[in-house]
Amino acid sequence: MKITPLAADSMGSRSMATFVETKDCKVLIDPGVNVGEFRYGLKPHPLEYWSLEKHRKRIKLFAQSADIIVITHYHFDHFMPDVPDNYRGKILFLKNPNQKINTSQRKRAFEFLKNTKSLSREVSYVDGRTFSFGKTRIVFSPPFVHGTDEKLGFVIQVVLQEGEESFLYSSDIQGPCRDEPVDFIIGQNPRLLYLDGPLTYLQGDTGLMESLEKTIQKMQTILEKADVERVIIDHHLLRDVQWRDRIKPLFTFASSKGILIQTAAEYRGEENNLLEARRQQLYEDNPVLP
Repeated sequence: MKITPLAADSMGSRSMATFVETKDCKVLIDPGVNVGEFRYGLKPHPLEYWSLEKHRKRIKLFAQSADIIVITHYHFDHFMPDVPDNYRGKILFLKNPNQKINTSQRKRAFEFLKNTKSLSREVSYVDGRTFSFGKTRIVFSPPFVHGTDEKLGFVIQVVLQEGEESFLYSSDIQGPCRDEPVDFIIGQNPRLLYLDGPLTYLQGDTGLMESLEKTIQKMQTILEKADVERVIIDHHLLRDVQWRDRIKPLFTFASSKGILIQTAAEYRGEENNLLEARRQQLYEDNPVLP
């Protein structure tokens, strides 16, 4: 099994787009990418838009060779509804737009289906379902809350299994910060785990440490009870320049268990490039003419 992160916050854009290749199928998970509209009272720097376009092109390229495209929820950093050709001739495995979904995502989902359903080979709503392609199994979780607030909607996690190899993609569980996705992850027992990380960049000082400590404890529970060998942690957490310090206890715990923690960029062998988190510095170092 080959795992290729295509775009991520550690690589300069809001995304968790990932390409998974087994002997039986090629799967593109969450082919979306976006920029944060405002950070520190600033609009995205031109370098962020350059990164956005680079990642859009990369996702389009990998979409061409994918057999299956998975969309875990309908936020624009997880799917691109404006590029219908990405979905032409593909099997679409989608978060159910009729159940466990908020109003804005339901509207996006049905608009997306209106424009792409006739182009795709097959469309399935996959919440809680399992599929097999040769010796590859694809397991989808039930819908879990997007973090702590149901107003943000629900997401599904994705597991790919091939022989002794297994990869779990958390989607936006924000940590995890709740027990239900933790139990699912432990039950699936992945070797490689891709977590979106806690959402520290929007939390104020009040209650931050308490909620973060609980999230780290949940992460440690996963590493204690599952046979995880490697963790990719990215997305929400990597919008915080102090991300490594925020989860320092997790690094210490993982090290004691011989478990490697990396960002998506580091997994690719690249330097971290936290453009959104460094937006103020970008404008200072690279001024933009009015």
